[in-house]
Formats: sequence, structure tokens, C-alpha cells
Amino acid sequence: MRSIRLRLLLGAVVGVTIALAIAGVVLVAVFEAHVRERYVKELDDHLLQLAAVIQVDPAGAITLKHDLSDPGFQRPLSGVYWQVAEGGRAVLRSRSLWDEVLPEKANPLEGAGTLQVSEIAGPQRHPLIVVERLVLAGPAADKPHLLAVAGERAAIDGPRREFARIVALSLTVLGVLLAAASWAQVGAGLAPLRRLRGQLDRLRRGETRRLEGDHPDELSGLVADLNGLIEAQAKEAERARANAGKLGHGLKTPLALLAAEARALREKGEASAAEAIEREVETMNARVARTLAAARAVGPRTAIGMRTALGPVLQHLISVMKRLSPGDQLDWSVSVVPADAAVDRRDLDDLFGNLLDNARKWARSRVLVTARIRDGRVEIAIDDDGPGIPKEMMHEVLAGGVRLDRTVPGTGIGLGIAKGLAELHGGSLVVGESERGGTRIAVQLPVGGAPGGMKERARGSEAKNAARRAQDEGPVAGRGGGGSSAVSRRSLAKLPGKRPSRVCGRAMILGAVRRTRIVPPQWLPRPRPRCVTAEARGR
Repeated sequence: MRSIRLRLLLGAVVGVTIALAIAGVVLVAVFEAHVRERYVKELDDHLLQLAAVIQVDPAGAITLKHDLSDPGFQRPLSGVYWQVAEGGRAVLRSRSLWDEVLPEKANPLEGAGTLQVSEIAGPQRHPLIVVERLVLAGPAADKPHLLAVAGERAAIDGPRREFARIVALSLTVLGVLLAAASWAQVGAGLAPLRRLRGQLDRLRRGETRRLEGDHPDELSGLVADLNGLIEAQAKEAERARANAGKLGHGLKTPLALLAAEARALREKGEASAAEAIEREVETMNARVARTLAAARAVGPRTAIGMRTALGPVLQHLISVMKRLSPGDQLDWSVSVVPADAAVDRRDLDDLFGNLLDNARKWARSRVLVTARIRDGRVEIAIDDDGPGIPKEMMHEVLAGGVRLDRTVPGTGIGLGIAKGLAELHGGSLVVGESERGGTRIAVQLPVGGAPGGMKERARGSEAKNAARRAQDEGPVAGRGGGGSSAVSRRSLAKLPGKRPSRVCGRAMILGAVRRTRIVPPQWLPRPRPRCVTAEARGR
């Protein structure tokens, strides 16, 4: 049983039931003792009356002056009886005994006037309660006589059973009322937890950034710890992303310079050297992109309190694509319903930046972007009329590192990065054929504030190691999966076609390449003397 409410209620019901059962037994026992005492007192009164009306004549015969006041003694087998015995023999008995006698006790009484109460089997084997006294009678008051008055135990058992029935019924009603009170008490005790759960739901839907409100002392520490955990998670995620960005920016310039040197070598006719450098730069780009993606995938960083409107994100990215060639020559159609996704804005930029960039490069004339709510999730589809992806290659391109056309710049990991981002946030990415003849990529993401996304993000923890796109640090992808690297198109566009002029950058890059032995030394030009002098001055 995992419900706290049911546990507390079950404990309360069990406790109340045991307490009421014990109370019922005690009440019935007390009532029985009281009735028995009253019954014994009534029998003793009859015994004293019997002692007062017996008389012994000079011949020793015992007679009654008059009958006892209770008419039951005159009715045969009425349930009340009296008897006078002398020397162990009944000498006088009530008419109610008929032809029966009360059995003599094994232990005789000691001392006149002593009252003794016992239980015996009487007429018709009915249990009797007997009170006995030893009295001295006769002219000289020297003859002991045993007076006994008995009554059936049914006079006690009947009221006891009736009282027990009433007590059982009353305690049952009381138990039900106490159970209802316990349910209400448990509900009142768990109400702060219910309010806390509601605040967590609001936090997950993005309506608040921390847990607020007046909480009981028992929960105030937990709330403070949760708020601290939320803040620490946000800080750690931001720190990881900042470090990844710094690493990407730090590697972007050296790799861009290497690419520029390769272009300069190609312009000089040293195509083989340029091709070797470009090949190694491409390999380094792919490795850096994967490393940055893994480093920045610190878990579902939008798991708490995140809602991002899809429309503005897609419109912004499409406007960027329209400014790049050949995106300025394509017909971009957008049909987006107003919807929020439980994904960080930067992750949406990374995810759809890859996908829209793919569509821009491969579409022939038109790209269609649609977004709709389906089965409680938001589905974004990107259709192009390009050459498409062969069915047998669709699974491989999602794995990353596969390029279907090496004439197009890229590393082939963009689709893998986009798929990893979608799964990281509890979504999915499916590649299929478009009705326009090209490729259709459908992405499903949890709607902003949808609680189901949390469970799916937990199940997608293995996606933490999936590749992430470093948009500012990466190259433009090839159709095999977009992708990014430490060299962006914008960075390459800003670099001059000839050698760098500041601080002998070309000499520094050539020296680095020479030390790594990526390219044979004879393929690389020698640094100019002034650069050696500058390098010496730097030391």
C-alpha cells in the first residue's frame, strides 16, 4: 500500500476498532457484574426473609410462619427456589422446587451468618446462583440450619445479552463516525501536501519559478530544499552551457584559420595540401561538435517551469533562412497554431535550426512548416520538395555521422542532434517521405505545462549523451544530418581569402599544423623571417 492517506486511515480504523472492542468488552463485563451484584442482593433479601419466618417447635419440627412475599416460590419450576437443610438433609423447601432438591455443596459453611454465593446446576440442569447462610434455630438456638435461596442465571444472562447488543450497535455507529472523522482529519493533515503538489504542477507548467506560500513547519524545510534544488539545477545548467559556449568559441577561431590557410594553399595550386588540411579540419569539426553536444546535454534543462511559444521561434528561424542562399529563392509556407512547448528557447533554436537549414539546402522550390496539437502534444512538421532520403538510409541518418552527399558542406550529425534534443525533452523525431516528393520531418514535443512530459523525459535519460547542436560554433550540415562544428559559415565568410595578417596568424597556424603532423612538412610553406622574429619576441 503506497497511499499515505490509506495508510493513515487504515491505522486509525484499526486503532479505533480495537479500542471500541475493548471498551465494549469492559462495558459488558461491568454491566454483568453490576446486574449480578443486584441479583445476589435480591436473593440475599429473600434469604433473610426466609430466616425470619422459619420457626422450630419443641419437637424440633421446622415450619414457616407464613409464605415468602415472592409468588415465584409458590409456582413449580419458576426459576426461584429456597430450601432449609439440617444435617445435610433437606427438611423444608419451596413449592417451586417440586420434587427436586438443591444439591449440597462439598465445602460446608463455617460460622453462622456467613453469606456464601455459588453457582450450581438446578432443576432441569439450569444453572443457578445460590446464596447460603448458616443459622442457629431451635428453642435454645443451638441447632444449625443451612438456608439457601437460588435463582436461575438466566436472570443475569438475558439482560447482559441485551445490553451487549445495544453496546455493539452503539459502538458500531460510533466507529463509523470516528472513521469518518479520521478520514476528515487525515485529509486536513495532508492538505498542505496537496497544496504543495498543486504548486509543483504550476511550477512545471511554467506559471511560477519557485515554491511560494505559507507552509507548515514540517514542510517548510522540504520546500526550502526544493527551492534550493531548483535554483542549483538552473545554475548548473547555465554554467554547463556557458562553459560549452566558451569552449566552442575558443576552438572556432583556430579551426577557421586552418580552413582559411587551406583555401590559401588551394589558391596557390597546392591542392593536395589544402585537401588534407580541409579533411582534417572537417574531422576535427565533427569531433568538436559531438563533444560540445555531449557536454551541453546536461539533462532536461526545461523540466521545471518552462514554456516557449513555437510561433515566434519558427518565424524567426525562417526569416534567418530567407536571408541565406538559396533560402531567399524558396517559397516558405507557414501554418502554425498558437501553442507552447515545454522546451527551452535555445533548444528550440538548435533543434529547428538544424531541420530548417536542411530544408533550405535541399528544397527545390518550396518548404512547408506546420504545427498542430495532436493527442495532447504539439507536432511540428517540415516538408520540402527536394530529392528526399532513401528509405533504407532513414535510420542511419538519424544515428548521425552519415552524409549522403559530400559535395554539400556538413558533418552529417544534425539530424542525430535534433533527434537527441527532441527525446531529451520527452518528444520524438520521425523522418519520412513528403507528399511533395521530398523529405518530411515530424517532431512531437510536450505541450507547455503538460505533466506527461516529465515522465517521458525521465524515460529518455539515455538521450543525455545524444549529440547537441552548437549553433554558434558549428558548420552548416549536409543532408545526411545537418550538424554543426567549430567553424560556422558566418565565421568563414568574415575571414579573408589570403593569409591572416595580425600577429603572424598564418605562421602560428602552420606551426601548429606542423607540430601535429597532420600534413607532411614539405607540403607547408615556410614562415617568413619577420614572423619568426615576432614569435621570438613573444617568448
